[in-house]
Parts: sequence; C-alpha cells; structure tokens
Amino acid sequence: MEQFRFSNLPYRILLRCGLPAGTMLLASLLYLCLLPGDFSMEPGAKWKIPLSLLLYSGTLSVALLMNRRPARLIYFAFPLVLVLEEALNFAPIDQYYASGQIPFALLLAAWCWSIDAAIGETIAVKFRSLAWLPTLVIGGMLYLLPLTILAHHIASGRKFTYDSIQAVYQTDVAEAIHYAFTDPTCLVLIAATAAAAAGLWFLNRFGKADAAPRMFSAGCAVLALALVPWVWLELAGREALNRTKVLFTDSLGYFEVIESYAAGHGARLAEVERRVDPGSGDDGIYVLILGESHSRRHSSAYGYKLDTTPFLKAAADAPDCILMKNAFSCHVQTMQVLTMLLTARNQYDTREAAVWPSLFDVANYCSYDTAFLSNQYPHGRFDSPVTALASEAKQSVWLNTMEDFLLWRARPDGALLEKLPELLQSKRSLVVLHLMGSHGPYFKRYPEEFGRDLEMVPYDKSLRYTDFLLGEMVKMFRKNPRVRAALYLSDHAEIPGVGHAADLFEPEMAEIPMFLYLSDTLRHQRPELEQTLRNNAEKLFTNDLIFELMLDLMGIHHRFGTPELRFASPEYNLPPEKARTLWGTRPLAPAAQ
Repeated sequence: MEQFRFSNLPYRILLRCGLPAGTMLLASLLYLCLLPGDFSMEPGAKWKIPLSLLLYSGTLSVALLMNRRPARLIYFAFPLVLVLEEALNFAPIDQYYASGQIPFALLLAAWCWSIDAAIGETIAVKFRSLAWLPTLVIGGMLYLLPLTILAHHIASGRKFTYDSIQAVYQTDVAEAIHYAFTDPTCLVLIAATAAAAAGLWFLNRFGKADAAPRMFSAGCAVLALALVPWVWLELAGREALNRTKVLFTDSLGYFEVIESYAAGHGARLAEVERRVDPGSGDDGIYVLILGESHSRRHSSAYGYKLDTTPFLKAAADAPDCILMKNAFSCHVQTMQVLTMLLTARNQYDTREAAVWPSLFDVANYCSYDTAFLSNQYPHGRFDSPVTALASEAKQSVWLNTMEDFLLWRARPDGALLEKLPELLQSKRSLVVLHLMGSHGPYFKRYPEEFGRDLEMVPYDKSLRYTDFLLGEMVKMFRKNPRVRAALYLSDHAEIPGVGHAADLFEPEMAEIPMFLYLSDTLRHQRPELEQTLRNNAEKLFTNDLIFELMLDLMGIHHRFGTPELRFASPEYNLPPEKARTLWGTRPLAPAAQ
C-alpha cells in the first residue's frame, strides 16, 4: 500500500483545503488588531489564540479533504455568527474582550465538528440517511443562544438583555404557546429552524455518501475527548466570561438563588427572635463599606512603597478612626466571603444544617431602616447569593446592570457618593455600600482624568481612587451628626496579574485592609467600646466575624458568637493557629505570624 503523503495530494485539493483555513486565520488576526485597545489580553489568551487557530484551521482542512456530509461545515461559520451577534447586542468590543472571544468561538466550532464527525460517520456505516441528525442536534445546541439574540434583534430592533430573559423566565406554558405563534422573535426562530433542518438535509446530498474510514471516526472521538477540559474551562471555569453565555446562565442562576433564599425567611426570623432582644440597639446611622480586591500589601497605610492610601495612612493617627493591622478574608472570592460576612455564619461554627440570619434580618427586627447600595450588578453566578442577602434590605439600589458590567461601561465608585447622602437622613438605620473597588480590569475602576500625574500601575491607581472616596465619605460622616460609626474592609485581596482564585491561593490574596470610623457622639457615650476596639486593633481578625462586630457597634443585644470571637469584646482572642481562610479549609498561621 502506498504511504500517505501530503506531497501526493493534487495542488487543487491542497488549495481548496488550505485557502479557507488560511483566510480564517488572517481574518481572526486582522479582527483582533483593528479593534480599539492597548493589546491587553484575557488571562491565558497568549496560548489560547494560536492553539485555537491551529485547531480550527486543521479541523476545517480535514472536513474539506474528507468531503463527507457537507452540512457539518456550518460549525465553521460559528465564529462569524458569534462576532456578528455580540457586535449587535453587546457593542462595543475591544481587544481585551476579543482575545477571549476568538479562542472561545474557534474552540467550540472545532469541538462540535469533531463530535458530529465521530457520531455521524459511525451512524453512516449502517444508516446513511440518518447521518445528518447529529448535525441538526449539535448544531442546534451550538447556535441556539446567538441565533435567539439575532432573531430578537431582527424582529424587534432591540438588544436582548436581562429583562428579556426575565420575561421568558416568568412565562407560563399557556403564554409560551401563545408567544410561539404570535411573537415576531419566536416566528423568526421557528422559520430559521425549519429552514436550517431542510438546508442540512439538502447539503448532505452533495459530497461522498459512503461512511468515512473507522480510523477517521476514532480520531475525531479522541480529539473531542481531549478537548473536553479546555471546553469545560471556557464554559464553566473561572475565566468563562463569554458575554452571550454569561447573559443566559448568570440570569437563570440568579432567579434560583433568590427563590431559595426567600423560602427560608421564616426560619431565619425565628432564629433572630430566639437570639436577639426585641427593641434593642442604639439610634443613629451605621455604615458598612465593602471594598473589592483591595490588597493590604499594596496599601501605603501598611508600609507599601507607593502612596496608594494616603487617607488610610492618616486615619491611623486620627482620634476618631482605628486602623486594624491584621485583618484577613475568610475566602478569596466575593460570593463566598459575603455569604459569611453579611450573615451569622462563620468558619469557626461547624454546626450543620444551621439557620444563618443576615445583618438585614436582625436590623429589620430591631426597627432599623436598612439599605443596600451597590456599584456592582445583581445578576450573576458570583453575585446572585449577595443579591439574595441584599433583597432583605428595605431598600436595595444597584447602580449597574449586567450589561454595564459586560460592556465595561459601569461608572466608577464615585457614583455612590451621589446616592449616599439621601441614605444618611434616617434616625435609625443600617447602610451597606458595595464598591466595585479594584475589580479587574483595573483601568476601568477610576475616571480617565483621575491621577494623570501619578506614576502608578492601574491596580495601584484603583486603590488610590478607592482611598480618595473613603476620605470623601468620612468627611460626609463627620458633618452628619446622625452617623455614629462606619466600617470599611475589603472582601478579599488580589495579586495583580494573577488574581484571587482559590485554586491558585497565596496568603497575599487574603490580606485585606480594615478601618473603623467612630463619631464623637459614640465615643462619648461608649468609651469602653472604643477602648476595646483599640486594644484589639493589632489582633488577628477574619472578616467572617463582621456580623457580630456590626451588631455590637449598633448596640444590639444578641447571643450570636462567643466572646472569644466578638471583636468588640474584651475577651476577644483569635490565635494564629486557630485562624482559617477558604471557608475553614486552610490555616492562616503562616500568613498571620
């Protein structure tokens, strides 16, 4: 048998296979280069882009060379369809996002083709007429989301947003049937599905009818299995941020979490009634400010070489402020941190199936006005549990939507200062502020005109901006006699360029800044509290213990926690060997020495 060599192939076949693959490769690179941006890239893009281009070009060439079931070529149009859909629905797109968008689209196209080829050619061995069915099923699943968005845009001229998904989610069976035959988007989708099915059947009349060699089917199956880890990373991993996918999955996850949390309201209220004295608590406004990705190691108040936190540094010596020296996060991801920080749950209480009331549950019970003001967005796999907690506040305000976050058009945290004054007018209230802080990309977290003369990398400049806002807030608090106390701390820290993923944990990711503002009124009325807090300022603290600290600041009489774990207690003591992070799975001892 003659040995196979590419040199034996006619130049016409090589040209037919190589030209489309080469064209797509050049088009992808040209697309990336022409978009606005500074060539900053998504994490891992430097290896994902060339590898996905090679994979896409190789599978496309093989598909053309084999010349079987031409309908499978629809997979290779997926990158173009996705780019078109996202340009219409999520514009503008810049180089940073495109560096993740390109490998995502190319990978899915090659992976779906390999699955289809393996299954379809196996079917074709005995049932040639049915070999097109995998293309209909797999292709339909691949194109469902982008074509739904395109159909909506064509039919209505509007973008497909979270509100669109909410309308679908709240539709019952009868309404769904009605919409399927009357709504323009549904009619376009039905027509497109029917046309696609007919087109696939027709296309497969061309090309070779016989089944491909078994080695070909086996090779495609091996390729599909080998790509599963990468596909999983793109669809469900911590970098799975494709806008089309996130728009759907995060929105649906949001509804599930909200409904689950609401169902437990009665049990939480019963727990509050058991552990809190009714009517207790001091009058005044108490503010909890939650930062984002703020690293203590990059804060000049804690010895960093650049002056990133001049306000915090000055606050360490101010008579009405206390800078905590050894604060750590209980996890390195926002959702995990805030589900402990805002509730009675902590790493040191190992009870199973316990009920964990939130700060808002307790404050509402004690007749406080409660408000949650966030510069983040409410609907996402990282934010939905936080949204559920915030839903218990009597007033919850989100200054950004999911679309703002996906498009990086979210306003810097200075927007909070515009809304905050109206929340500081109550006689008795709890206000929780949630900053965007130093959430990546860092250069989007401060106004373009901020700190033009500062020679700092974007991450450090984002910290400087947060510090500036804290200074403005404390000025506001000092002028308002109703404000009794304010507490700032970050949810977790960050290693610039690395991030804060739990699977890449480093102690630096858990080292956070924390400071307290105590009004003259509170210091005069409760001098023993101020002295206890100052005595404990050097001690180790993890932010899952904030719940008890806030209740103690507010003067609420409660039976949550033990004296050894209540920061406002003279008996507070969290020794390094006991301190934990990552929800109790990792000791903090090495970082806390």
